[in-house]
Amino acid sequence: MGDANVDFVNVCTPSGLHPEHAIRALEAGKNVLCEKPMAFREADARAMLAAAEKSGKALYVVKQNRYNPPVKLVRELLSEGKLGDPIACVVNMYWNRNAEYYKNDPWRGTLALDGGTLYTQASHFADLMLHFMGKPRSVFALMGTKKQPIEIEDTGVIAVDFASGAMGSFNYTTCATKKNFEGSLTLFGTKGTVKIGGEYLNTIECFQVEGVETYELEHSDAGPNDYGTYKGSMSNHDKVFADIVAHVEGGGNGMLSFGDDAVKVVSFMERAMESAKKGEKIGVL
Repeated sequence: MGDANVDFVNVCTPSGLHPEHAIRALEAGKNVLCEKPMAFREADARAMLAAAEKSGKALYVVKQNRYNPPVKLVRELLSEGKLGDPIACVVNMYWNRNAEYYKNDPWRGTLALDGGTLYTQASHFADLMLHFMGKPRSVFALMGTKKQPIEIEDTGVIAVDFASGAMGSFNYTTCATKKNFEGSLTLFGTKGTVKIGGEYLNTIECFQVEGVETYELEHSDAGPNDYGTYKGSMSNHDKVFADIVAHVEGGGNGMLSFGDDAVKVVSFMERAMESAKKGEKIGVL
C-alpha cells in the first residue's frame, strides 16, 4: 500500500473482504477497482464511497458483462427508445458449481466470505437487470440450499416491482447438472422483445422490434473465463481496464460501474436476501 509507484489497486480477495480491503487502499491514496460483489450490505458499500470521496480517489466495480456485444446492442435500443415502455424483464441463470468448486477454496460457500450465490455468481445478472430496467421499488424472494452442503443458498427466485411499473422475474441456481447451460435476460417492451442468451449472455436468441428489421453485433473475441472445472462470465476485463483509463482522462463510454450506480445493485441483493429470510415483500427505494 505504501508504494508510491502504485496508482491503482485491484481488489480480488474473497468477497466478504472487499469493503475492508478497498477502504484500506483508498485511505492509502490509491485508486481502486473492486471485483464483484462490491459488498454484501448497502451500508458497507456507502462506507466505500465515503472513503473514496474523502481520499479524492476513484472507486470502480468490475461488471464486465456490460461490455458483451448483445448487452451493448440492447443498451443502445433502450437509449433510443426503440423498445418502447418497459413491461417486464426475465433473468435466468442456470449454472453448475460442483462439490470440488467449494472444496478447492474453503471460503466459498460460507456466509462470511462468500455471502451467497446471488452475490457471487448472479450479481452480474442483477447488475444488468437494473442497468436496463432502472430502480426497483420492492422485491419478494424465495431462496434455499438444495444440493451442496454449504452455508449459502444455491437457488433463488426473485419477483421484482420496478419504479417504472414494469415487473421482473429473476431466477438462478448453481445446481444445473454437469455444466452451465443458460444465462439469459429477456426484455419485453411495448415496441419490442429481445432475449440475450447463450451460456454467457453472448448471443441474441430473440429479436422482434417494431421498425427494426436487422441488427449487427459488435465483433468480440472474448470467450468465458475458463477455470478448468467450470466456466464463468465473459472475459471482458481488458475492456473494463481500458474504459477506466479513458474515464480517468475525461472520456469513457458510460458503461463503468461506480458511485450510486454500483451501490444500487448491492441494495437490491441485500433486500432480496432479507425478503427470503423474512418471507415477505421488502421495499427497495
